[in-house]
Amino acid sequence: MKKLLSSAIRAFISLFFIVLLLYIMRDKYPQIIKAFASTKVPIFLLSVFFFILAIFVASERLKLITRAQEIPVTYKEAVSLTFIGYFFNNFLPTAIGGDLVKAYYLSHKTDNKAGSFASVLIDRIMGLVTMVFMAFIALFFVKEGVVDNTVKYIVYFITLGALLAIIFMTNEALAKKFSFLLFFVKPLEQKLKKVYSIIHNYKYKRSLMWKSFGISFISQILFFTSLGIVALSIGARIPVKDLFIKVPIISMMSLLPSINGLGLREGSTVALFGPMIGTDKAFAVGVLWLLVLLCISVIGGAIYGLSPQFKVKLKEVEEEEL
Repeated sequence: MKKLLSSAIRAFISLFFIVLLLYIMRDKYPQIIKAFASTKVPIFLLSVFFFILAIFVASERLKLITRAQEIPVTYKEAVSLTFIGYFFNNFLPTAIGGDLVKAYYLSHKTDNKAGSFASVLIDRIMGLVTMVFMAFIALFFVKEGVVDNTVKYIVYFITLGALLAIIFMTNEALAKKFSFLLFFVKPLEQKLKKVYSIIHNYKYKRSLMWKSFGISFISQILFFTSLGIVALSIGARIPVKDLFIKVPIISMMSLLPSINGLGLREGSTVALFGPMIGTDKAFAVGVLWLLVLLCISVIGGAIYGLSPQFKVKLKEVEEEEL
């Protein structure tokens, strides 16, 4: 019953924002249709290519982080798992549901179950933190008044949150002061402590962390480029600085409860890029970006279907405990 309610809430949130967005854009339908009609397919496919390149680069990070836990993952497996993760994002909570599948698979390759979940979590955190810091740094390279103050404050807030998370994860003494919160998740207390300990110990693997940050930086550049090319495919140009600053906000919004960020991601795209390229084109960019993600999902689904070693039962993944 609880899972059914959770799924219903996620579906409602996505549906609500989709309907709201369609209502707001009701006077722009002719322009939106015109924007879609103007899409240059070769350029759009180039954006898919750059997204795939980002996945191939990011997969190296996943391989490095899992091997630090002595989990035998090859680069090929890391790439396959990353694509499969995008496929399962369509069925599991928010845009990180695919991480549960990756952790589930890794936990069956080793007795180090907590290490498997911690590795996937660290991989996700590294990507998000790198993206947030890139947005924060980009703010220093834009002229006063070019970026809306609201956007600035959002970036500052997210950056502060990222810094606090890093401090919490690397400062065991501080973490112990908040251990009383584990009372509310008593059944998972020991397992959460174990996962925290594993994540905390990554701070001593400095070489690995720097390599991971470097890989994350390259993959995020490719990711931003992919979205920029999507805009170019309909004749819109988004300045590089705006991609660096605003795409992280859109990505964060897609992590909120929904069906793979559906509705939230598109609404954020219109809100952040609309004033720059027009709401009609921003809407088209949001939908085309969704199409890029669907293309990646199809690739992930094909890999999953043709690779027996990755077979998992969705019900088992949802019920999996640390």
